[in-house]
Amino acid sequence: MKKVKKQLKQQFDKIIFNFKSLLFKNKDIFSGGELVEYGIVSKESKNRLFDTKNLRSLNNIYYIWDYTEDFKKLIFAYKYKRNKAISKLIAELIEEEFKFILKNEKIDLVVSVPVNKKRKNDRGYNQVDEILNQLKVSYVQLERVKNTKKMSDLLDEKLREQNIKGAFKVQNNIDFKNKNILLFDDIITTGATLKEIKNSILGMYSKEEDRKNIKVTVFCLAAAREIKVNKGEI
Repeated sequence: MKKVKKQLKQQFDKIIFNFKSLLFKNKDIFSGGELVEYGIVSKESKNRLFDTKNLRSLNNIYYIWDYTEDFKKLIFAYKYKRNKAISKLIAELIEEEFKFILKNEKIDLVVSVPVNKKRKNDRGYNQVDEILNQLKVSYVQLERVKNTKKMSDLLDEKLREQNIKGAFKVQNNIDFKNKNILLFDDIITTGATLKEIKNSILGMYSKEEDRKNIKVTVFCLAAAREIKVNKGEI
């Protein structure tokens, strides 16, 4: 009975969300103002995103935006307001930088970061996968076998590491040996999630020589202050 009630509630929530989307879909996600033409953001807002993008690197981490209020609004609308169409906008904005990284780092495999199963069911999609789909890039999907707490709710780095430990399963039919791998995610804060994915991949191989010949590079849309202060490396 509880399961049926839960399913009915989820269906009702989706109906309400779709209704709200019809009412408010033609508003700029930054200013909230009405758009003259149908779209996600105004031309001014899109130009602002374009003007503020700047590909930077920190050790083996690439990122484009700082985790500013503008970017927070963009990612909030994409992830939590279920505005899936934003994936196309983001893909257009990062396509040049993405292709540069693939070529510069001689990437063999792109790996997307899987989201919590519950959040994916609620949202209906993995925001990272959708961007890669828009970029028309082949990528490896990992399985998330542990429903972790939101990393943003955990301020202590050790708690983040404990929360994410053992969360990912790598398929045995994927050979990462002697490969240059690109881990792709939306936001990097402390890097705990990406480190755990890297450890999961390296943990597939018992021989040091096999692990040694795997190179991992990270590309995120935005980097938070924490990773920059700590000068992190994945």
